[in-house]
Amino acid sequence: MKKINKMVESKLGQLGGVIAHYPYRFIVAVLIVVILIASNLPKTTIDTSTEGFLHETSQSRIDYDAFRDQFGRDEKVVVAIQTKDVFNLDTLAKIKQLHNELAQEVPYLFDISSIINARNTLGKGDSLLVDELLKTWPKTQSEADDIRDLAMANPMLENILLSEDGRFTVIVLESNTYSSLSGNGGKKQEGKAAVLADELTGFDDDFSYESVGKEGASTSKTSSENPPFITDKENTDMVNAVSDIVAKYQSEGFKLYVAGSPSVTAFLKESMMKDMQKFVLMIVLATALILALLFRRVSGVILPLLTVGLAVISTMGLMALNGTPIKVMTQVLPSFLLAVGVGASIHVLAIFYKEFDETGDKEGAIRHTLSHSGLAIIMTSLTTAAGMASFIPSEVAPVSDLGLFAAAGVMIALLFTLILLPALLMVLNIKPRIIPEDQEHHDRLDKFLKQVANFSQDHAKKIVVFSLIFMAVTIGFASKITYSHNPLLWLPADHETRIATEVIDHELRGSISIELIVDTGIENGVYDLSLLQALERLTTQLNTIDTQDYFVGKAVSVVDVIKEIHKALNQNRPEFYELPTDSDLISQEILLFENSGSEDLEDFVDTPFSKARITVKVPWIDAFKYHDLLQQVAGLLEKELGQDSQLSPKIKEHIQITTTGMIPLLAETSAAAISSSGVSYMIAFVVIALMLIALLSSVKLGLLSMIPNLLPIFFVLAVMVLFGFPLDLFTMLIGVIVLGIAVDDIVHFMHNFRRYHLQGMSTRLAVEKTLTSTGRAMIMTTVVLFIGFMLYLFSSMTNLFLFGLLTALAFVMALLAVFLLSPALMALVYTDENVSKGDK
Repeated sequence: MKKINKMVESKLGQLGGVIAHYPYRFIVAVLIVVILIASNLPKTTIDTSTEGFLHETSQSRIDYDAFRDQFGRDEKVVVAIQTKDVFNLDTLAKIKQLHNELAQEVPYLFDISSIINARNTLGKGDSLLVDELLKTWPKTQSEADDIRDLAMANPMLENILLSEDGRFTVIVLESNTYSSLSGNGGKKQEGKAAVLADELTGFDDDFSYESVGKEGASTSKTSSENPPFITDKENTDMVNAVSDIVAKYQSEGFKLYVAGSPSVTAFLKESMMKDMQKFVLMIVLATALILALLFRRVSGVILPLLTVGLAVISTMGLMALNGTPIKVMTQVLPSFLLAVGVGASIHVLAIFYKEFDETGDKEGAIRHTLSHSGLAIIMTSLTTAAGMASFIPSEVAPVSDLGLFAAAGVMIALLFTLILLPALLMVLNIKPRIIPEDQEHHDRLDKFLKQVANFSQDHAKKIVVFSLIFMAVTIGFASKITYSHNPLLWLPADHETRIATEVIDHELRGSISIELIVDTGIENGVYDLSLLQALERLTTQLNTIDTQDYFVGKAVSVVDVIKEIHKALNQNRPEFYELPTDSDLISQEILLFENSGSEDLEDFVDTPFSKARITVKVPWIDAFKYHDLLQQVAGLLEKELGQDSQLSPKIKEHIQITTTGMIPLLAETSAAAISSSGVSYMIAFVVIALMLIALLSSVKLGLLSMIPNLLPIFFVLAVMVLFGFPLDLFTMLIGVIVLGIAVDDIVHFMHNFRRYHLQGMSTRLAVEKTLTSTGRAMIMTTVVLFIGFMLYLFSSMTNLFLFGLLTALAFVMALLAVFLLSPALMALVYTDENVSKGDK
């Protein structure tokens, strides 16, 4: 292995000579590649959706997509209205005006629901009348009070459109299921358009459904086999339009809130775009300042930034070329690559400038640089790429994407550092500096590094024992770590969407749902009386769920509609709000309801009446708490719809239950994050350890080098337990990121220590020589990383704040581990008495 390393170093030196002879060819070749890849950047897309956290091949994602194909989107924009009395005449007029403007001006709108067009089912003789609650507009407060009594007595409005005290109501906007670009944006629109047109008759003679879904509500019936769902941009446009309209109606005594998961994802997208631009600019400025202080040369500032900048552009171009959208977690990729990639350039320039200043031979300096540090730089990049690549198997799609393209970006940055940077150095007019002979002896930093080398070896046993005890104690803390996945809490505490969601959860007992699809596998299977009775028992039991962590605000199904019809056909008497016990009667009543012109059954059953939908509304809480709720729901499903239930044999034979919706997606994401992170940590540890063993040509030295590399991970774990920080999708990344990046300093230390040690130097002298030759670059790369990740403290998303802070602190601990623990381990393992024996 030693011979291989020497051969690689020799070849790298030869590569430096070739680049020095043909610099322009290499520069042109690199620029052509960058331009070709960067031409894909206009194709870049963004995805902040909840389902985007899972791979398209995930069963949960497949189930959710199938649900959307059948029943449309369960994610709705909710405009909440808080007032003293919803049914005050003036208040009703404002709500009506707001409802109408939203219906006409919001793009990509499929349906809109509020008390203005709420269903009111009444019986008149043998006839069933299904009309709007406010079809006849009240002229007096007394008439409005009568409508209030009617609405408050309607179970289908309670905690869905109207609060129990009548002071809080909502307007619910459902977007198109499919993108307007698919030619399928108008799925199921004809029926809804007719309803909306009827609702607005008399309000706007020019109204048509095209105005409801302008810019995207195509009424074409043509559909492709797999049309794309509504895009992130369309979702954002819709939310922004709603927010703009709502802002015009805000007034004292008429408090409005905009909430719903589309609002959350729209804000995340807006924050991502602003933060990405802000972080890139800030890290470029900070890195430029650090490079200027370090090298005090214009080339020392411009060349690293240009090299890494082109690598970032190429990486983002590859993402666009691959059709991979930028997601919440991959937003850190540009700033991550800038912070990480510049480290290799610092090492190259530090060696190059030193050699060039001493010899004045630019070509020789380039050869020396690549021969001296090229292998170490390659290995540090490979270990970093390996650490990031360990995320690729993750079941959480953004984490997998981050692993793939971060690893690719690191390797692209390596390629540009070894080829483009030396070529640029050759063509630029760089002059050597005259170094005073005694400068090195008076260099304060060198003196400090020598003191560190001596201190770490003089107190080697204490440092090693303390480190091992600290790591052992921290392992004991691991059981106290908590977990979290709550995108709502990524928003600042005072953000209007977060406040709105919390208000709606309180006033209407929930703002997010579980969707249960009961597939009988039989046409008209939903008419089966045993099934309907089971659904009634199920929803009744679901509505009683109320724990310290969660509750069910409302569970509704087709049974509730049947009860409403049955009551209406029995002289509207409240005691007849029940499920009939005659299957034929149920069929007749449903037929009457369908003949009334209402299409509301589409929200609860499919066209062949083989599938029934149950919507379970709950509050927005941490996804990890949803696991207990889903288990409780699963138990009730098994009890009422399982093989030991009271279902008829025919239904039991074919029935299939699917649990989907936002809550199962959030729960699946949280579970996948935990299981995948464990795999990623294991892969990263094993691969990096093997690479260190190969680089250092020593099993002992390779394994020893992993100890200081693990110390910052244990440090982060201790801080999180001490301050009660939870592990979430971002903080779970810290360990692998630090493991992959912090190992760079370990590689440089161990690589140079071994070289000097094999040259016959004592352990003390080899450590001192290692720190004084590479310590300066280690400090500067750590400063760049520290500042780069601390910049996340300026993020508008709270989760990035904690991620940046902990990662930055981990890099500081990693540097301390290299400066103190690594020399201490060498002092104990490679005693000066054994210097002649080598390190086997």
